[in-house]
Amino acid sequence: NATPAAPAVPVKVPPMFRRIDWLALIITFASVWAVYLWTLAPELTLEDSGELCTGSYYAGIPHPPGYPFWAIYSWFWTFILPIGNVAWRVEVGQSFAAAMGCGLLALMVSRGSSMLIEGIEDLKNIPKQWENLICMVSGSVAGALLGLGGFMWKESVVINRISVFGVPWMIVMLVLMMRWMYAPQQRRYLYLAMLVFGWCATIHQSLLLSAPAVEILIALISFKLGRD
Repeated sequence: NATPAAPAVPVKVPPMFRRIDWLALIITFASVWAVYLWTLAPELTLEDSGELCTGSYYAGIPHPPGYPFWAIYSWFWTFILPIGNVAWRVEVGQSFAAAMGCGLLALMVSRGSSMLIEGIEDLKNIPKQWENLICMVSGSVAGALLGLGGFMWKESVVINRISVFGVPWMIVMLVLMMRWMYAPQQRRYLYLAMLVFGWCATIHQSLLLSAPAVEILIALISFKLGRD
């Protein structure tokens, strides 16, 4: 009788993101959100502010196409914050998401900088403390440039709109994709990335334009999976 094959032993994958990467995330998120909170508009502003805040208060549907994920997310912030008017609470929630997106960008850039250094022969022998410093500074600067740019700041704290609300969630998807590319056998990160991409489609339909790039990215790692 043939001996049954032994079950495959799962390979333990070390964490992709290091402490220095998480530190870059925390520093960037805290710095950007502090600026956002300091400069929040105290009340309703212009454009879609009144309509969207009314929809947030009732977890209702603003103008077409409705923005269901944004409506639920902003309603949650009007519910959990016991102080301030509705518009201010919505702005706190939007600024939190935007600042977290900046922090996640810092996380990706910090880790990506280390990968870049490891791939350049002349930089492989750089002292570890200098590599960590370069990675943390690069990540933090990238996140701050995104968050403190005029358009991102204005849309996050002055005008209650949905134009840039999809940015942090798109970055969440990219972080999950980056983690899946690190260990393709752990498909749960890819599945989570596709779930978040679905949320992005309900935030703003313009984000659907990124679908071909996402498909190509998957195919570069697993052609059969990307093709399917």
